[in-house]
Amino acid sequence: MTEQRHAHQGLPEFHLHGPDNDQSRNRVVKITRNAALLLVILMLIGLGATLLSRWSYSNVLADRAQKNGIMHVLVTSPVPANKNGATAKLVLPGTLLGINEAQIYSRVNGYVSKWLKDIGDPVKKGETLAILDIPEINKQVEEATANHELAKTAYERWKRLRAQDAVSQQELDEKTGIYKQTEAVLKRLRDQQSFGTVVAPFDGNVTRRNINMGDLVNAGNTGTAQAMFTIARTDNLHVYVYMPQDRASQVRVGEEVEIFQISSPDKPYIGRVARTAGAIDTNTRTLQVDVEVPNKDKALLPGSYVEVAMKINTGDTLILPTNTLIFGAGGPYVAAVVDGKIEKKKVKLGIDYGMTVEIKSGVSAQDQIILNPRDSIMDGQPVVVETTKESGKKGS
Repeated sequence: MTEQRHAHQGLPEFHLHGPDNDQSRNRVVKITRNAALLLVILMLIGLGATLLSRWSYSNVLADRAQKNGIMHVLVTSPVPANKNGATAKLVLPGTLLGINEAQIYSRVNGYVSKWLKDIGDPVKKGETLAILDIPEINKQVEEATANHELAKTAYERWKRLRAQDAVSQQELDEKTGIYKQTEAVLKRLRDQQSFGTVVAPFDGNVTRRNINMGDLVNAGNTGTAQAMFTIARTDNLHVYVYMPQDRASQVRVGEEVEIFQISSPDKPYIGRVARTAGAIDTNTRTLQVDVEVPNKDKALLPGSYVEVAMKINTGDTLILPTNTLIFGAGGPYVAAVVDGKIEKKKVKLGIDYGMTVEIKSGVSAQDQIILNPRDSIMDGQPVVVETTKESGKKGS
């Protein structure tokens, strides 16, 4: 054994030369080659299986991608305006005003001695609202009274002397002229003195008081003058609305209209068209309409914002929801579904009713119009129409 180990000198047997050793080495190489070949075959089989699986699913993936690329939409159809009661009325904004309203200014300069009416108080025509202290006018009245008395005395004396032919007629005429002049001055100043009592010009209610005792007020309504009171007659109110030019010919004087407050939208008040301006305002292209509203129970307050529903003849126009519109550089248009594809249609808009809008031209009642369309949609793009209950509700 010692001789054999020394003969190998630490080398494995398959590295040794000789018939037996060569046979052992060939057997190891063969096993290794077969194992590597088997591994390569298995890898090729796995790769082939993967490629085959991907190829077999490519058509399915293509079909799914095509289906996912098709837009699913909800549609509605235009409704004739005369079949929708809500659109048979044009709602216009306005502000309620008293049938008579006036701001009360002082006619003379002075100080407020006292005020007798406050906001909310009813007043009658000629009733005192405030009393002013007007010392300058009072002094002028005293001076004019003294001048008038002197002129009157001189006139009466010259009249007696003329009767005795003691003075000429010219002298009497001069005294008569002076007497009449002082009389006119006194009357004018006494009229101004009466303006120290501020009175109501008509029956109504005080809606504003801008003065306090001791305030200095100036005459007139210009410069630094301010209104002392505001009075309004509230048993009857009126509201101005502005009808668009294309509907102005449908306004009829005496026609009833409905008036709504935001606080009670379900409770209409009935008014009537009292008068119109009879001409179109060139700045706004609208017709001013005056609507009167009875207010015996004082349920409506002057200054309130209201909406006036004017009856209009809608003719043969169609109505669409506003969420069908797309606004582009060429104007408004809608997206219709024709044979499963999108077709853009330019439309001409009429009156905007809020949730709906009048369509004057561009679509027909049989068209299927897409609700909430995307801005990126294109002509010819395929779509799938969803027939859901929600779509039916929106299209109704």
